[in-house]
Amino acid sequence: MGKFIQFIQEEERKKYQWLTFEIDTYVVHILFETTLNESKLHGFPLGGQYSAQLHNAHSEVGQKHLHVYAKNNQIFSMNIDGTAHDKSHRTRIPNKVANAINKYFPDFTLPPDNFIESASEEIKKLFSKDILLLS
Repeated sequence: MGKFIQFIQEEERKKYQWLTFEIDTYVVHILFETTLNESKLHGFPLGGQYSAQLHNAHSEVGQKHLHVYAKNNQIFSMNIDGTAHDKSHRTRIPNKVANAINKYFPDFTLPPDNFIESASEEIKKLFSKDILLLS
């Protein structure tokens, strides 16, 4: 029987570090990449510097939502209906991110003009006499 290292091309081998040890009659080889990708992205890659984490509702009245990051910095979070989550009011969604959300999270509704308002249209209608809307 050949050794595992014989089945990997030389160029591929350079991408990994190896840890080998023996337990009883077994030889264990552990491969791991030398590049730590987790430090570059938070969650699911959306393209370029952007990534997203999908969370389910944290309470009965909450909604499924996305946290979106540019590198390691959260730029906004949005509920499945396109409203703000975690105080991400008045945030413009970059076009690249909006396209990726449409592609990878089709059940999410993007807000008009990719701009997260402070309240949904239903809430605005219900409380239109009590809310002062600034343009």
